[in-house]
Amino acid sequence: MAKVSPYHSSDPTDPDVYHDHDDCPSGSRIPPRNRRPDTGGNRRCQHCTRMG
Repeated sequence: MAKVSPYHSSDPTDPDVYHDHDDCPSGSRIPPRNRRPDTGGNRRCQHCTRMG
């Protein structure tokens, strides 16, 4: 588990959250073509929050 630069999904059907852990289960489901750097103005995902 390692912290990474924040990223979020550009897919409008995905939740409006950002991820900042390389092994986040929901973040890992975002296809590379939909990954965008930064928080996108969203809140941090619950998985990443629990991971610290």
